[in-house]
Amino acid sequence: MAEATNPQPEPVNDSQSLRKTLEQLRRDAEQEVMRLNRRIAERVREADVTPVSSAEQLAMEQELTILHQTLASKEQTLDHITEECRRLEDALEDQNLTLDGLKQEMDRKEAALKNAREEIERMRRELAEHLKAPPAMIPAPAQTAPSPPQLTTSPRWTWIGAALLLMLLAVVGGLLSLKPAWLRHVFPAAPQPLRAPAVATVLPIPTTQPVAVVPTAVMATPSIQHDPLRHGGQAPDLASLAGGSFQMGKNSLSSDDFSPAHRVQVKPFRIGVTEVTYQDYDRFTHATGRSLASDYGWGRGKRPVVGVSWDDARAYAGWLSQETGKHYRLPTEAEWEFAARAGTASPYWWGFGIEPGLAACFDCGSVWDNRSTAPVRSFPANPFGLYDTAGNAMEWVEDCYHPNYEDAPDVSRAWIDGICTHRVARGGAFNKPSSSMRIYDRARFEPDARLNMLGFRVARDD
Repeated sequence: MAEATNPQPEPVNDSQSLRKTLEQLRRDAEQEVMRLNRRIAERVREADVTPVSSAEQLAMEQELTILHQTLASKEQTLDHITEECRRLEDALEDQNLTLDGLKQEMDRKEAALKNAREEIERMRRELAEHLKAPPAMIPAPAQTAPSPPQLTTSPRWTWIGAALLLMLLAVVGGLLSLKPAWLRHVFPAAPQPLRAPAVATVLPIPTTQPVAVVPTAVMATPSIQHDPLRHGGQAPDLASLAGGSFQMGKNSLSSDDFSPAHRVQVKPFRIGVTEVTYQDYDRFTHATGRSLASDYGWGRGKRPVVGVSWDDARAYAGWLSQETGKHYRLPTEAEWEFAARAGTASPYWWGFGIEPGLAACFDCGSVWDNRSTAPVRSFPANPFGLYDTAGNAMEWVEDCYHPNYEDAPDVSRAWIDGICTHRVARGGAFNKPSSSMRIYDRARFEPDARLNMLGFRVARDD
């Protein structure tokens, strides 16, 4: 029998259709606003260069008034459509959060089911051992006639084992029945066991504590290495990434900043396992006679260095190149997103919603939230072995800031075309909301900005 395909949940299909409709309405409204603006400009030019009578001038003024009123109405309609687009995107995000929660609940149920099956297998082995055990040696009484065949096992053990086995099978069947109806085609239930007779006690089923669901990377965990410095010490640890093709950014109706989503081919490269720390950066300042970066009273050592400008970050990368003989630099924006995404497609590398113990941000639920940066490696690494790509310190990248991804490169080079008054920073920070940590989210700063939440990590050509 051919396997049935797994249909998408109906609300998602409806939302996607509505989203496309709203997007088309918004484009139509924008074109109408532009047309009306052009019409008004043409009429104004005609009034300026063409002599007209008083009646014609009055008619023209009335037409301009009507055009302005129509334009205001169209702009109001456009605002309503844009607001509805934002509401729909929020609803879709809430739906993703709900689906992510259901997936985690299913993972817990599957873990409990696995433990129950292991317990059943253990009981089967124990029962088999009891059935194979030899009977107690009891002297047989003298008999004058052949006696009927004797049982080789105790009936009591047989009945107890069978009752326990049926009871556990019933519990497992109950667990399977807890799955949401619309997910049963994704996680098919096991065949229903026979129901056991009512019993007075139920054996507990071991369960595991819920943990954050971390997706498996599509690539193997990269190797980690560091380069020795010519005058002692070592450069930051680097992860070697093999590169590949990925979808950068996100299509959005309410923001052009990180849209349109586009395919990018990334060359192999190396990137810092952690953000550059004060320990790393202080070695550079002592060697070059620069002033120490402020630690804002939080401490130095393994905390990410912050309060450094884009130029400071590039100067540090240049010093590493001199000390190691390798080409160090800031990562490009495409390389940064590829590394932070780590083969996933969700807003955060661990899923769709914020979970305690995974990052430091304004509302992440950590002890560092809105107080200070955390020492590097305080939270789990993403599937590529990189720490703090979400939260802690925002990170400079090489690229100039462009207001959207129109005409962006389809390869991983830095996008530095045109006027470059601002540079891009990525990853959110300890004092920024969790939404700023989304993998595709972007920020921009002037290159000489030095802020207590702005740091960087280095990259190196492979």
